[in-house]
Amino acid sequence: MKLMLYLDMDHFFAACEEVRHPEFKGKPLVVGSAPKESMMKGVVQTCNREARKFGVHSAMPTRDAYKLNPKLEYIQADWDYYENVSNRIMEFLSSYKLKMEVDSIDEAVMEIDVNDYKEAMKLGEEIKKNIKEKLGLPCTIGVSKGKIFAKMVCDAAKPDGLKAVEEEKIQEFLNDKPVEKIPGIGPKTRDKLNSIKIKTIEELAKTDPMVLIDMLGSFGKELFTLANGKDNSVIVENSNIVSISRERTLERNTDKIDDINKMIEKLAKEVIEDVKKRNVVFKTIGVKARYFDFTDKIKSRTFSNYSGSEELVLKTASSLIKDLVNEKPVRKVGVRVSSLVNRGGQRSLS
Repeated sequence: MKLMLYLDMDHFFAACEEVRHPEFKGKPLVVGSAPKESMMKGVVQTCNREARKFGVHSAMPTRDAYKLNPKLEYIQADWDYYENVSNRIMEFLSSYKLKMEVDSIDEAVMEIDVNDYKEAMKLGEEIKKNIKEKLGLPCTIGVSKGKIFAKMVCDAAKPDGLKAVEEEKIQEFLNDKPVEKIPGIGPKTRDKLNSIKIKTIEELAKTDPMVLIDMLGSFGKELFTLANGKDNSVIVENSNIVSISRERTLERNTDKIDDINKMIEKLAKEVIEDVKKRNVVFKTIGVKARYFDFTDKIKSRTFSNYSGSEELVLKTASSLIKDLVNEKPVRKVGVRVSSLVNRGGQRSLS
């Protein structure tokens, strides 16, 4: 098992908005999916600590959040802004020249090149300090053997924390936690395990592995190994950017597909130029439509193989946008590629 450092940005969207809008700092803030004028029709994307104190949480209908606290501050999610900030964070992390895997827009894991917890903690302190000073954002870092355990340590250290659990202490760290604390165990798997009286990781560790394999297949074997303090997960190096996208406002609101496709073609070419410049390939292609009433819809398609093809982007984006245009007049369109890796499958560490 390799020593890993797992970073998770704290309430990322809300924290980004607090930097851009310091007047929200210290106030309960919700970042939602809908424009402010129709916010009660949307859902909470994320919220800050002050809002969480009232029971507000991600994926909650905004209407329910305001029942908990009618004085919540509200702002519509700005994905382009968050992705730009995320790209800056990931590019900074990649400057350490360590093996790194970007897990999501606000999470990444790095493989430490020394087997020394003190050195790893010093690195964690340095990273936290730099992100705070450069971007004004808090993050939490967990250090342990294996990336799954490092993530679990990170989760246990939130918010704005830094924590390490050494290999000889990992079993003690795991035992009393509910099984759903293991990444990958969702409500359905939790309920299956609970149905055979497995509620804690310690109970999972003591279960006959064949019972778990019969119930969950190869995932059951993996869970048994993890529950017994062995994390064999490895870094899968990918691009240090989350996505590449371009958006443009149309000359006028329209539902004419020919006019919209002309803009899609321009945006697809710009995206591919950036793809080539960054020397990456992609698996996911998406489009975005912003309608005349400022509501947004996004649609994407993920392929089984990576590509850098301009023709594939244009063909896919043109197909996807058709499903979004027939609803109401469109004001703005966007094209995005994501699930990025460096061309050749691995980022150079030199």
